[in-house]
Amino acid sequence: MEKVQHHQLFFTNLHRPRQPGPPRGKQGRRRRRPRHPDPAPAYRPVPGRLQPPLFKARRDFTWFNRQEHARLDNPWLAWARHTAHGLGEAHGWPRHVRLDVGRALVIVLSGHVNGEVVRHSEIFPALRSRGLSVERTLEILDRIGVFQDDRTPSFEQWLKRKLDGIASGIRRDVEHWARLLHDGGPRSQPRDENTVWNYLNRIRPVLLEWSAQHDHLREVTRDDVLTELDTLHGSQRRHTLIVLRSLFGRAKKSGTIFKNPTSRIRVGQHEYGILQPLEPEHVNNSVAAVAKPADRLVLALAAVHAARSGASNSTTSTSATAGS
Repeated sequence: MEKVQHHQLFFTNLHRPRQPGPPRGKQGRRRRRPRHPDPAPAYRPVPGRLQPPLFKARRDFTWFNRQEHARLDNPWLAWARHTAHGLGEAHGWPRHVRLDVGRALVIVLSGHVNGEVVRHSEIFPALRSRGLSVERTLEILDRIGVFQDDRTPSFEQWLKRKLDGIASGIRRDVEHWARLLHDGGPRSQPRDENTVWNYLNRIRPVLLEWSAQHDHLREVTRDDVLTELDTLHGSQRRHTLIVLRSLFGRAKKSGTIFKNPTSRIRVGQHEYGILQPLEPEHVNNSVAAVAKPADRLVLALAAVHAARSGASNSTTSTSATAGS
């Protein structure tokens, strides 16, 4: 009988039973989902005869049914799908994003004909209700030149609200001035949007008060401006006068007023708070509050560097007390 010389050791509970699952292929790998074939190369459709519409009608893509309305042979759809495939490959879109964009393009372009445009307000409800990517789809539609952005910018909505209640004659000048600040002009650079907001918010109460008495900025006098400024103080007065100067200066350059009522009104210097010396009890309390040597050093340095030229004696006494 042959003597056993070696033993093979195993760790327990390492051999797991095979889990049930889908059948494996020839190479021992699990079968993957079938890969969608790449769209065939396509180009911009050749424009043919264009029948102008009798009237503009908004389309409702929320009623789209793929089985009834899908037209996969539409040349515009083919060109859009080919464009989306190239853009997705270039930017590394995940698989689910490519599939979502493909479904969205089928919804939007199955019935598309030459000369039509796709508006944001038409496709947003249909794509959002289906959970499809609106941003990526708009990018493709814009690349092929069929997208029209009919969204109202937030600045336009805000400006409409701020001009509400202002007299029509004053409103025209204020709107022209605000748009010039926001968009810029031939001789002026556009301002930051927050600056335009702050400017109009600052003088809106003044404009509403003037609208109850005047119909146009040319009727506003120097006394009207001074009356409004007398109710303000400090930085508020200074800021309001600067904004009114900008408004009336633009109105005079445009020729809508004859005289600038804010001219020769001094803005004034910015008022700063007056530094008050510390009382002796405040100094003693600060010295008594510090117990560690490092804290006393910081207090002594602060006293030396913060003291004025005429406070040398008190500074020396404070430093000596803190150092002790």
